[in-house]
Amino acid sequence: MPNSSPYQRREYLRLIFRQVPGVVWATDRDLRLTHVRGRMAAFDEPEPRQLAGSTVYDFVGTHDPSEPAIANHLAALAGGHQSFQYFHQGRWFEVVIDPLVDEAGTIVGCVGAALDITTKRDTTQQLQRSVSLLTATLDATADGILVVDREGHVAAHNRRFVALWRVPSTLIETGDDAALREFVAEQLEDPDEFLQDVRNLYASPEESAFDVLHFKDGRVFERYSKPQLVADDVVGRVWSFRDVTERERLLRRATFLADATRLLSSLDIKKALASVAQLAVPYAGDVCAIDLIHERNPERVLVAADGVDPALAPELNPGVLAGHSTIYTQGSRSYVSAPLMSRDTAIGAFTLIARLGRQYTKNDLEFVEEVGRRMSLSIDNARLYEGAQMAIKGRDEFLSIAAHEIRGPLASIHLAVQGLARGSLPPTAVRTALDVIQREDRRLSRFVEELLDLGRIRTGQLHFEVEEVDLGTVVRDVVSRLAEELAQSRSRVTVRTDGALTGEWDRFRLEQVVMNLVSNALKYGENKPIEISAVRSGDRAILTVADHGMGIESTMLHKIFDPFQRSVQARHYGGLGLGLHIAKTIVDGLGGTITADSRLGAGATFTVDLPVARSSDDGKPVDSGSR
Repeated sequence: MPNSSPYQRREYLRLIFRQVPGVVWATDRDLRLTHVRGRMAAFDEPEPRQLAGSTVYDFVGTHDPSEPAIANHLAALAGGHQSFQYFHQGRWFEVVIDPLVDEAGTIVGCVGAALDITTKRDTTQQLQRSVSLLTATLDATADGILVVDREGHVAAHNRRFVALWRVPSTLIETGDDAALREFVAEQLEDPDEFLQDVRNLYASPEESAFDVLHFKDGRVFERYSKPQLVADDVVGRVWSFRDVTERERLLRRATFLADATRLLSSLDIKKALASVAQLAVPYAGDVCAIDLIHERNPERVLVAADGVDPALAPELNPGVLAGHSTIYTQGSRSYVSAPLMSRDTAIGAFTLIARLGRQYTKNDLEFVEEVGRRMSLSIDNARLYEGAQMAIKGRDEFLSIAAHEIRGPLASIHLAVQGLARGSLPPTAVRTALDVIQREDRRLSRFVEELLDLGRIRTGQLHFEVEEVDLGTVVRDVVSRLAEELAQSRSRVTVRTDGALTGEWDRFRLEQVVMNLVSNALKYGENKPIEISAVRSGDRAILTVADHGMGIESTMLHKIFDPFQRSVQARHYGGLGLGLHIAKTIVDGLGGTITADSRLGAGATFTVDLPVARSSDDGKPVDSGSR
């Protein structure tokens, strides 16, 4: 207070002391208290008049210049304005200290004021703790929270909201709810409906709402909205968003798998697969392709969503056919495909093509694999059922053929025996009757031997007695034994042998091979010429039996070596359909190979390739069949 009288300074201090609540004081340069006014209720100190004359050092109980009260007084004496908070006797004070100057501008002391802010400080800290707790709670919740006031400003939000909606930090910092709505709406399948719903809620501030939002990328959110109330007044709106994509995915997957399993329980597998494909579109994609590979003939079930080009369906993926599931991209579309497996063999594929903008993930791959497993099981069941039905049909046909094969020879033998028993036959007829009995006896013996060989093959008990055998001799002996049948068939048979044809084989089994091949040529050769050749080629012997008869359909060539298989109706031709099966099993056991080459109507040629020398002991026969 420059240029003021002592009286004016005293009046100035009295004015300050009267107007400032709390405690005010003045000191001289020695920090001796010259004036003190006021007192705090909780301030356990002497009356102010009792403090006059004491020093600040006495008040704080120390001369340490670093003590805050002393340090700030000294700083004020140096000419600086001081403001600080001071803790004394369990209370907090807001303290202000200024230099006190005389008329000449000389600092003659300090003037200070202290206000008890303990309650205010506690209230502020409590408020800060509440705000911190609220912020931590909002950030810890799994839901995205957004609070908007009545003026359209973002009043609060949590980090989860920003993460769920992928909001840029620059946008959320603007606090503009209208701009925020436009940004998030573009992520939804139906943005217009979303924006209209928001406008309707803002127009009805007291309304609450719940709905489900579907995103273009496949995500699903639940949205809750309630008014924000202060007392009974609506001051804003609280939005809550919960990501339920995984829950919805699991629920929809469980529902789909349950429906697919029900459809796949049908034994009409083509119809069942078509129904599953219809179920998969548009649930899991825009296009569904199911491929089946059975007996080298691929079949495809294809379903496409409305407006989608079915040409998007891909060719069978080589990796999938090798038994591996895969996710891949062609053009702008994402594909996921899983093999249909049966006993470690791929029998088809299940392929989905995603909607535009969606990329398949590992979860989708697991889903397609699970559907594929259920399809595979259904296909297996249907094929087992079909196989069982065919086995029953084959059994019935076998029993019918076997009965016919036995009844014919028995009838012939019965008639011949009756004639001989009557003793009325002339000598030439007796000879004929005996020939009939002998011929039918051989036929029955061959029938029984084939059945026994089939049993040995299936139990692994078909063994070989290896010795040196001349293949040419075997061929000529068999043709000689079949002279009567050759004569009846009127087929001209030519036999050609060339080279040294001695090898290490089982004579009896080798005779069976030649017998079955020549008998097969007689049966299906349509009385046309039959050529038999046996030649040496290096360390192998090659036997060929060719006829010029009806031939074999190309679709049957890979089946004719299976048991009970034939290329013609059994009722037109006798036999059990075991001859070629037994022949192949014997040839395999001898270390050789047997193949068939034929065209329908152009005859058939069977080629046997045998090693001359055995490299090991007799091997185990391999399953094969007959026309």
